Amino acid sequence: MIREIQFEDGRRKLAEGIKSLCRALSCEGQILVNGTYSFSAAEVAGTLEGRNLYVNQGIRLAAAAIGEINQTAGCGTGESARMANQLLSYCERKAAAGISPVLLAKEIKQAANALEFYVLNNAVPVTDESVDLVEEITKDRETAQMVIEGAKEGELVVKDSMYAGTKLEITRGMRLEGSLSVGAEGTVSDVLVLIVKTQITSFASLYPLLQKTEPQNLLILADGIEGEALTLLNANVKQNRLHVRAMKAPGMGRRKEDILEDAAVYTDTVVFDGIYPCSLEEISPAMLGTVKTVTAAGSYTVMEGNSDSGRIVRRTQTIQERIQDPRTNYYDKQKLRERIAGLMGCAPVIYAGGYTTVQAKEEKRRIESAVAYYQTIKQYGIFKKEDLDRFLAGSEAERFLTESMKQSFKEKEISAYLLILMIQKICGLIVMWLTTGAVMVSTGYDREDLELIKSGVDIERLRG
Repeated sequence: MIREIQFEDGRRKLAEGIKSLCRALSCEGQILVNGTYSFSAAEVAGTLEGRNLYVNQGIRLAAAAIGEINQTAGCGTGESARMANQLLSYCERKAAAGISPVLLAKEIKQAANALEFYVLNNAVPVTDESVDLVEEITKDRETAQMVIEGAKEGELVVKDSMYAGTKLEITRGMRLEGSLSVGAEGTVSDVLVLIVKTQITSFASLYPLLQKTEPQNLLILADGIEGEALTLLNANVKQNRLHVRAMKAPGMGRRKEDILEDAAVYTDTVVFDGIYPCSLEEISPAMLGTVKTVTAAGSYTVMEGNSDSGRIVRRTQTIQERIQDPRTNYYDKQKLRERIAGLMGCAPVIYAGGYTTVQAKEEKRRIESAVAYYQTIKQYGIFKKEDLDRFLAGSEAERFLTESMKQSFKEKEISAYLLILMIQKICGLIVMWLTTGAVMVSTGYDREDLELIKSGVDIERLRG
């Protein structure tokens, strides 16, 4: 990789890139990007990049910091941009006056730690419905009420809708996507559950268990049911000789394995594989899981049982740890939240709709942001703007940081977690800029890189 390095001029270009993105994101309302409205820092950054590689680097750094704040807290793009712009201008003036950038970075760090501690200790728990705070993001009071109602029921998930309207749907029990392979639609009570992670092709391997469980209802959840097993099960069910319903496990790969394990925990059983803990012929009814009802409704099946067991609590905590892991991307977090909703026996889903694809996409992003924001204020509380006036600033950096925060958000109260994220990420961005001695960028590919490109290697991803 051919690289170019600049020192003082590189730092100036870096600051120019940061400020150019912050000025764009500080505007009131959304930004029109390639024909669609956007409030994503990454999308806006992509349109601002030009030929100067050092300016581009500054834009990308600012977009990464502001984007992380928005993704975690659900909002704060404009507020973070205004704060970063003011703080960077302040540091530029101080550096131009002769103050050591390293000393200035140390003061910024100390001010950030003091203000973060103050916000944590002065956050106010949320006691009311907070519809107004959520409505500022959704721009619609009815949608804001859906967000609050769904979040109170359980782990709220946002999905695309096939219709123009936005609606809230709450499913009681664990929902499994997919239609039945064996059995008719409807609801049955007091059901035994057999979970198998391999394909079932032999009816003879199931026959001993079917003899032991008759005439009780049985639900089979397997990797697949094919061949002789599928044919004979369907034939016996139609003639009312067996009370069996069977379906293929939803998902693929690791996700399918996770769903099978979740279903086993929810029904208080284990996942059988034909060998562990025993063969299918040796399974007894006591080894099977149980649920109160099973409802098959065409494209999905719902198991409703007891969601208060210790196994469920422990598995839910494990999934929550994965959600909190910063390495988990947004898509995986959504899937993990769906799994928690299933384990808790209550799956609230908001289906975001719109008259056009663009409108539906924008609506979904708004609702996702509102859900994330509401979750943060319920967990960390809110911080009132007037409380910043009571902060006893001990240094000039603390006074300026406090003032820039007051000017960055216009609401009377805001999520305490959002403020903490802004302090951490924006101050971290500015400290990084202050302590940067030189800026190095890639300007082209050398012979080794060109050979790798010919082999199909993604050079940019490889080099990081």
